[in-house]
Amino acid sequence: MKKIYIITILFLLAIYTNATPLDSAKTLFNEGKYQEALPIFNEQLAQSPKDASLNKYAGMCLFHLNKYSEAQPFLQSANSNGIAESAKYLAIIAMKEYRFNDADKYLSNYKSSLSKSGAEIPAEVEKLSSQIMNARNMLERVEQIQIIDSINVDSKTFFNFYKLSNDVGSLNATSILPSNFAAAQPTVVFSPESKTKMYWAMSDSTNNSFIVSSSILSDGIWEAPLKLGDVLNDGGNANYPYIMPDGVTIYFANDGANSIGGYDIFISRYDEDGYLQPLNLGMPYNSPSNDYMLVIDENTGIGWWATDRNNIEGKITIYMFIPSDTRVNYPSDSPNIVNLAKINAIKDTWLENANYNELLDKLNNIASPNNSLSTTQFTLNLSNGKIYHNISDFKNSEAAVAMQEYLDALDKLNNNKHTLNSLRLKYSQGDKSVANQILSLEKQILKEQEELIRLQNIAISLEVK
Repeated sequence: MKKIYIITILFLLAIYTNATPLDSAKTLFNEGKYQEALPIFNEQLAQSPKDASLNKYAGMCLFHLNKYSEAQPFLQSANSNGIAESAKYLAIIAMKEYRFNDADKYLSNYKSSLSKSGAEIPAEVEKLSSQIMNARNMLERVEQIQIIDSINVDSKTFFNFYKLSNDVGSLNATSILPSNFAAAQPTVVFSPESKTKMYWAMSDSTNNSFIVSSSILSDGIWEAPLKLGDVLNDGGNANYPYIMPDGVTIYFANDGANSIGGYDIFISRYDEDGYLQPLNLGMPYNSPSNDYMLVIDENTGIGWWATDRNNIEGKITIYMFIPSDTRVNYPSDSPNIVNLAKINAIKDTWLENANYNELLDKLNNIASPNNSLSTTQFTLNLSNGKIYHNISDFKNSEAAVAMQEYLDALDKLNNNKHTLNSLRLKYSQGDKSVANQILSLEKQILKEQEELIRLQNIAISLEVK
């Protein structure tokens, strides 16, 4: 037996030792380590520049690193040499560059190659085809809006940078929810001025998110979350809700059938039968990337929305614009229609001789965003004797991010504790089948408690260094 074991080990070592650089690169690629795999593929390409497979892998590495313009020539080479899958990625790149006709051609070629080989066309490819068609139609109806400013901020705490007047309500981290309330990760909790309601997204057992609300009862307890309506999901995930002060109009994000890639921003209104069929806001609000959390502040006359269309790692862009009651679109034959839809430069959206200083002054007069339902989100004792109660107390942006991670981890821990209590109750009532779940969750909770201490220490050390 011992001899067989030794032979097996030697055999595995031989395989590992004889692994080629290309094998290593493919392993790294399959593990999602594209930055590490890319140099190896490039070395191999230097020896065989026309190798279709190597061009495909190099192109896909660059694609997954969001370096679309660099990925394109590699994928084109692979595509011209018979790698059908390359056409799908070329279609996505063309889509992100607003070359919708090219995207349609690439995807049609890919679908044709699948059909010829007898392979079934994946649902994701059909969805991409629908997105291309939607985007091409939207490009003919780009709304003429004035974007007065933009900022790039950390993607995890972006909502802290919306400067909203008190009458609008507040945007909050999920840590503001009662400990027994679950939340999608990520999401933002919106509460109107009255602070008697909350809106956010939860996830079901398949990890699809939907929008819920909760109202505070007369005894100070928050009622169980209620789903706003399946119509808001439209076959996808619904998230990032904002309710206008009229209590009827909702802006939210959805990545379903009527989006053009990632989250798109939609509007719906509530009547006696529930929420009406949502309407996609179109361009320039939406893009082939993620666009979400649109808020309109009628007091300042400024609207806000967030997007990751600019591909800045770890950051998102927030645009501030002037809302209008009446939609006016640019002429569809405008020579710079693509630039206006993409928002290549916010100055392109400004009216001639317009002065936006008064609006920007209104923002500056809002000293600090009102982003909490109460004055205290947490109590954090720093080593220098100071005590913080809100994310906005942090001076160091990295410390604020670490603290937000702490709050998200705390929220997850509380959800798991609630689940553990439910499982223990089932066990006590005779359901012994949950025993392994209880043991597993107990171990997970111990790890999460250790992680909380680590994140808190990081936040403190970054803030006081």
